Order: sequence, then C-alpha cells, then structure tokens
Amino acid sequence: MSLARTILLFEWRRFLPALLSVTFAGVLMLVQLGLLVGMFGTVTVLADSTAASVWITAPATQSLDQSAEIPASLAALVRANADITRTETLRVRDGSWRSASGTTLPVTVVGISPSASALSCPAPLKQWLCALLATPNTVVVDRSEANKLDTTTAGMAEINGHRVRVVGLSQGLRSIGTTYVFTSQQTLRGLLDREGDDVGLVTFVLAELRKGAEPATVVNDLLTLLPPKTAKAWTRVQLSQQSQRWWLEESGVGAGFLFSTVLGLLIAVVITSQTLRGVVLSQLREYATFRAIGVPAARLGAVIVEQAAWIGAGGGVLMLLLVALVAQLAQHFYVPFALSGLGIAVAMAVGLLTAVCSGLLALRELYRLQPAELLR
Repeated sequence: MSLARTILLFEWRRFLPALLSVTFAGVLMLVQLGLLVGMFGTVTVLADSTAASVWITAPATQSLDQSAEIPASLAALVRANADITRTETLRVRDGSWRSASGTTLPVTVVGISPSASALSCPAPLKQWLCALLATPNTVVVDRSEANKLDTTTAGMAEINGHRVRVVGLSQGLRSIGTTYVFTSQQTLRGLLDREGDDVGLVTFVLAELRKGAEPATVVNDLLTLLPPKTAKAWTRVQLSQQSQRWWLEESGVGAGFLFSTVLGLLIAVVITSQTLRGVVLSQLREYATFRAIGVPAARLGAVIVEQAAWIGAGGGVLMLLLVALVAQLAQHFYVPFALSGLGIAVAMAVGLLTAVCSGLLALRELYRLQPAELLR
C-alpha cells in the first residue's frame, strides 16, 4: 500500500471534512444541473414526447410555448414533399379552469387527435388515454398537476364555462410555465370563447417522414417551399434545443445556475485546501523526518497530491449515491429532474480536479518545511 493511502486510512478523521466538501460541491452541481435540465425539459415536453419528426410553427417562434397561430392549410402544402407520409395539426389554446370546488386558475388546453397512433398524441397518453378523449367533453391532466387543479379521475370541472370530465391522469407531461390540459380537437373547438375567429388556424403542423428520410434534409426543402412570412419548419430536435436555449439565455435562470455552481466550487476548493493544509501542518515532524533522510520534497508533494486524488474519487462516489437519492425524492414529489451521462462525467471530473488543485495549494507548507523542524 502506498504511503498516501496508508495515511488516509489511519488519519481518515482528519481528511473527512475535505471528502465532504468535494461531495458537497459535486452534489450541488449535479442537483442544480438536474433541476435545470428537468425544468427546461418541461418547456419542450410536447415536442419531445410525440412521434412527429418535423414541426411547422409561426416564423417568429423562439420557444415552443410561444408559437403563434398558422393556417391549417399548410398541412396540405407540407404533404407535397415526397419524404412526408402524413401530417397532423396540433392546437394549443389558453383557457380558464374552474374545479368543482371552485378552484380557478389559467391553463393551456392542448387539442390532439384522439388516437393512440396519432402524431400529436404524447407518449404518456398513447396506451389508452388518447382513445378515451374521443368521448366529447373529456380531458386528461398530469398527475403532478392534479392537486393544483383540485381534481382527480372522474372529476368534473369547467373550462371557459363549459363542463368537462377528467377521464385519466398522465405522468411526465408537466410544464414549467403553464398547466397542460389535454383534450380532443373537437372538444377544444367547443371550449373556445372565440370559436368563429380561429376557424382554419392551428398552432403547429406535425409531419411524419418515410423510413430512411433525413429530417434535416426535409426541413431544408420545406424552408424553400413554405412562405417565409407565414411559417417555419424545424426538426423535433432543433425546436427542442432552440426552446431550451431561449429559456436558458433569456430567463436568467442559466446565469443564476452558473453563479451558484461556481460559488459552490470555490467554497469546496477553499475548504479542501485548508483541510489538507491542516493535515500537513499536523504532520510536519513526520514530513521533516523524510526530508532529513533525503526524500525530495517533490516525492512528498506527490504523496499529498495522491491523497487529494483519492479524496476526489471518494467524494465522487459519495456524490453519486446522494444524487441518486435526490433523484428518487424528486420523482416521488413530481419535481422535474433529469441528468445525462455527460453531466455526471463532467461533475466527476470537476470534483477530481477540485481535490487535486486543493492538494497543490496545500503544497506550500511542505516546500517551506526544513529538517530543522525536528529540533523544535
């Protein structure tokens, strides 16, 4: 066993604060990243959960939740592309929800085709909930929003003064900026207060591609086909990324995330370096003995850096366990939380780098050390 690991095992109480500081920094980073990705993912949940590869929106659209209305006739124009096998429309309208007990709040009503094979039917509804919406005046809400809407399965409510019945609860269709209520397009037309004003207008046109077709190529073809002042074509991935980028840059949440993450890392570096410095100071006589028998300071420095690396690795493992617990809690309380393998790898690398840099900062005391310390 190396000297560094031997010291870590026998003096583990002294190194525990450094381990916990690295763990704290990693947990802070991953939890914030998971909340940020999960929160922004709710903005694009409509696009991410449907099977449509190509989306047609209003030309000035910067985010999925801000699209204006476009002519429904664009669906026929889009079908002129040979790589498109079918199209559907998706209607999104604002509404006022009133539960049976009087709870009132604004909602976003999403009109879809009531079929499990429909392009507009989100994945969480495909098994059986989409088919239930074929019954007039029926709606589906997300389970995470049921308490806020003060309703449950078979509950009655009103949207814009029209009575509706909740036929099911979905899971995974929560949105950050609004509360989605899903219904059929036929029911949606009956719920609109301005029914005669929006005939022929939809929010999105969705398209399915033939097998083997490249979405980016089809979108480029559609951009030359569609009137530039009327509509714009996106791949599903492009629309999702643009919406999340807009929220990251324009909402201010991204800057807040970056600031708090950097602050957490700085705290971790300071605590870890001070902890390692304290350990070095407490073992000056031992290190002075090594210096007196001819061990170079660089070799002793390598011991401290190795200790820091082990602290970083151990903090990373503990970080993963704690973040897994946080993810379970978030799922239980319907809190949007999502992490990718890349995010976890980056957090592990940053934690290890933080510990190693802290070890390098602690080397100052070692290089100041002289064998004469033995005589004190």
